[in-house]
Amino acid sequence: MNKVVSIEEAFIECEDICRRASSTFYASFSALSHEKRRAVHAVYALCRYLDDIADGDTHPVVEESDRLNQLVDERDKLLKSIHQTSMNNDNREHRIRLMALVDAKERLTRLYEGDETATQGEPIFVAMYEVFKQFPIRLNDLTTIIEGMEDDLFEVRHKTWDEVRSYCYKVASAVGLVLIEIYGCEDAGARIHAIDMGIQLQMVNILRDVSEDYQSGRIYLPIDVLNQYNIDISELGNAEFGSNHRWKSFVQEYIEIVRRHQSSAQHLFEYLDSKSRLQPRLMCEAYDAIFQEIVRRSGDVFSKRPSLSKWRKVRLAAKLSLRRFMARWS
Repeated sequence: MNKVVSIEEAFIECEDICRRASSTFYASFSALSHEKRRAVHAVYALCRYLDDIADGDTHPVVEESDRLNQLVDERDKLLKSIHQTSMNNDNREHRIRLMALVDAKERLTRLYEGDETATQGEPIFVAMYEVFKQFPIRLNDLTTIIEGMEDDLFEVRHKTWDEVRSYCYKVASAVGLVLIEIYGCEDAGARIHAIDMGIQLQMVNILRDVSEDYQSGRIYLPIDVLNQYNIDISELGNAEFGSNHRWKSFVQEYIEIVRRHQSSAQHLFEYLDSKSRLQPRLMCEAYDAIFQEIVRRSGDVFSKRPSLSKWRKVRLAAKLSLRRFMARWS
């Protein structure tokens, strides 16, 4: 039987998860009101929980039932028909992870509908129950995040740019949509720009981690487009491939696509107040610095993984401190 957790204790645990993950990311929410800040911590903690399930870093205890097993069977069949690629794990581990994700989706649905018993006394779900009561979060945005985690249970093989964008939408844009719902921004235009911001940030992340992902058996780049440049995926494991003219040509197309999404993403700030702008602006500046480093290297992400320099981190921290001060007095 789960320990009874108070609402306050639940939010404190979510805050601790957020703080431990990234002190800078955590600080970027400090200008928000108490209620909005707690809601963001809960959503972030939920995303970490789901990500840990997909990566196998945690195996939460799931209350199995005939209904849950049926849902898992149906979901597994559908996912296998969609992906038509190998599972990343053996059958037992695959089912454990998928069941935990399906369980999370079901419980969030019940919480959204007002069924408090779905918290099962677990802090993250206790906090999310309160978030649902306080903010107009769309359940579909949360379940989309889970769908992105489900995709990572299979060997990733995107074929087209649209498939890459779809993946980015699930794992990044949907998170941004939940955040602007907490910020109180429900304008349709803002949602479009938030989607582009998520795609932009995740595409930079994908390009930065090409070599690392390849070693893990994950290819997030569009296979059909790579073929157009006569690039075999095995070449992504070559530390010297960054100097290859075929790769450089592919990266030029990749960079142009990122820039188009980036151009749209910048308009999101027009819809947000000064306190709500702080976190997405920090994220954009951090990822833009990484993106510019990739551009400066002409796309060489193989010889050395692009990252923020110590000087750049100091500058971002200084900007954050100044903007937090200004936002609090605005």
